[in-house]
Amino acid sequence: AGEKMEVDTPPAAAAPPSEPVNPEDEEEDCSDLATLLDSINDKSAAEKIPILSSVLNEPANRYGPTASALKERAVYALARAYCEDNHHDE
Repeated sequence: AGEKMEVDTPPAAAAPPSEPVNPEDEEEDCSDLATLLDSINDKSAAEKIPILSSVLNEPANRYGPTASALKERAVYALARAYCEDNHHDE
């Protein structure tokens, strides 16, 4: 009975390594989002809004740790841009 448990364990142990690969791939793919966020520094509030919106609505719909952190920054920057541009109701 103990041998069967050992046989069952390797397949279960083999499955998890395939899962962590995806978040790493997603992290590597976020340089475009980081570039967009960095590009808003010298722009007016009205110019920032469409750029920040594009970060949040990006077509790849990434959700890994890096993408989530970048999108969180974009949300706060977008809120500030709307306030600076007097879009308090949007």
